[in-house]
Amino acid sequence: MRARQFAAVAVGAAVCALSACTADDAPTTEVQPMTVVASEETSAASVPPPATKTRGLYDPAETAVGQSGLAAFIVSVEEVNSQEGPVTVITLQIENITDDVWNGKNWTTPTVVYGDGGTPAPHVKSPSEGFGDGVQGLIPPGSRQTVKHAYKVTKAQLNPAVVTAGSVLWQGDFSKFHR
Repeated sequence: MRARQFAAVAVGAAVCALSACTADDAPTTEVQPMTVVASEETSAASVPPPATKTRGLYDPAETAVGQSGLAAFIVSVEEVNSQEGPVTVITLQIENITDDVWNGKNWTTPTVVYGDGGTPAPHVKSPSEGFGDGVQGLIPPGSRQTVKHAYKVTKAQLNPAVVTAGSVLWQGDFSKFHR
């Protein structure tokens, strides 16, 4: 019950915080220097599954479309040993499906909460290891970028979990996620 209440509060907070954010708006959170992890991926994993909804709560394997007009899906959830110790890296692919250029400065760091109590997982930033920088620059219409974000939590603890990226929320068992 508490996990559902927490998810409902998280959904409401994300929608309220980002409902007015468009390509021309200033970011709604503090902006930190960011670099692109990868762009214009061509591997099979970079072809997103079709979007199943246009708003709401998504299962971990679903492609989501946020209020900004970006489509996103989770490519992988992997445990790695980083300079900060063991972390779980969540790789997302973002595609601009609008007709407008999307400014990467509007990207907000995704949050992860896990367990029945909704414990927040600390975000770990390590540009030298290729995670935590988010999106930098512009994403033209039809273009994609892949970003990686790491969290100080084991993959096994991510059942249940909620991953929030802007106005998009994925909820479910991430402990067994694979694509």
